Amino acid sequence: MGTWMATIRFPDGTERYARYSTVVAALASDLYQAFHVEHHRAEPTGEPLPTFPERPHAPIDELIPVVISPAPDDCRWHAVYCPRQQRVLGPVVSYHFRNLQGHNELTRGSVDGRRHLSQVHGRGLCGAPVLDTPLPYRNLCSFWGPAEERPEEPPDQDLFAEWDSPDICRECLLRALDQRE
Repeated sequence: MGTWMATIRFPDGTERYARYSTVVAALASDLYQAFHVEHHRAEPTGEPLPTFPERPHAPIDELIPVVISPAPDDCRWHAVYCPRQQRVLGPVVSYHFRNLQGHNELTRGSVDGRRHLSQVHGRGLCGAPVLDTPLPYRNLCSFWGPAEERPEEPPDQDLFAEWDSPDICRECLLRALDQRE
């Protein structure tokens, strides 16, 4: 079966539920307040909670970090929830952090000292000036060739898990959500 239940956990202990597609490894529905178990399998139940995607998202300081845990394999990733739109802004795809590492450098801001994602020399995704020296982050996912010939790559890193860290640029993380998942 390709659809399972995902649990979305909020910092205050609240849980919401969504359908999760193992085919695309992504959330596949809006959030639900409840679930039921049928034939040993959990499924969101009731009506989906209302969403308002046409509204602008809440200011960055009002976005809520959440943890998404889908069945059956219970992999987890971190995301942000927008209380104004009443939906998960993203990432909604479980492997999004790998895409971030494959497409962006992680560099220090030359003015603010925070860590920024960057694709353009000298600028973070948010537009802030950054230093030329990247931090150990980029993972090019080079799978070809014998293992002993592959370059050493940094470990996978879920930057959304660091949403509350004072040295991470949240604006860069939000802009990274616009990158192709």
